[in-house]
Amino acid sequence: MPDEKSLAIDVTKVDARKHILAKPPILSSHESGWENLGLEYHIQPPYESQEHYATHYTLVIRLKCQLGFERWLGECHKSEDTMFGDVAVIPPYVTHKAATSEESEFIALTLDSKLVANIAYESVNPNVVEIIPHFSKPDPLIYQIGLALKAALESNSLGSRLYADSMATALSAHLLQHYSVPKHSLQDYGGGLPKHKLQRVTEYIIDHLAEDLLLGAMAQEVGMSRYHFARLFKQSTGLSPYQYVIHCRIERAKMLLLQTKLKISEVASMVGFADQSQFTRHFKRLLGVTPKEIRKQ
Repeated sequence: MPDEKSLAIDVTKVDARKHILAKPPILSSHESGWENLGLEYHIQPPYESQEHYATHYTLVIRLKCQLGFERWLGECHKSEDTMFGDVAVIPPYVTHKAATSEESEFIALTLDSKLVANIAYESVNPNVVEIIPHFSKPDPLIYQIGLALKAALESNSLGSRLYADSMATALSAHLLQHYSVPKHSLQDYGGGLPKHKLQRVTEYIIDHLAEDLLLGAMAQEVGMSRYHFARLFKQSTGLSPYQYVIHCRIERAKMLLLQTKLKISEVASMVGFADQSQFTRHFKRLLGVTPKEIRKQ
């Protein structure tokens, strides 16, 4: 029987699954600077993986229907007929292996266990929270988040950190709400942010638009946890922190385009977009015209 330590894989490394899967991932977030969350997109030939475990949560999202997919979670085994969008939840230190005679297409999301523990501590009693393993089943929210993260990584890997940061918090809360035993309802902190905290964080956002704004930094600015800050900020503004930052960047860019002769690429960089194509896409989505068109009006 293999030594327990030999079963461990470090999912923060790009080659973590090289001894488990036949081929490396087609797409990976390892070089994108994401914190607390990782994504790999795989298309694998038929395989039988070795038994392994990770210290992170792993969410496996199926992108192809498969019959007779064999999965072992800890001491449990199941032959799964997986459907498009089904999700398996594998907590830290739970051993896992799988086998299939068909080609597999899937997204593997990995979530830092410390982040989940922090949100559990802030939201429920962490001493009675345990997220348990789940074989594949439909979960539309995790499925949609997985697809959205994949699209963000494909379109702009370096500019997707804030979005990934926000989704890590949302996934953590979702796991605690729907996959823990006994199940808990997260505490609801209503009323939005106090006015002085809202003013402070909005000023912080405006002052740091050109930088790589992250959810944790915004929450820290007003002395709050990420989870509660994100919920109360949306209650106050009607927008998630990520959406609010995008709106602020576009408004600042509009002013610069109308009042200066800076190149569009220079404006995009000054307001925090990683490239001009990402900037143009958000600009047209929010204002209905491209940066070039607004200068002709």
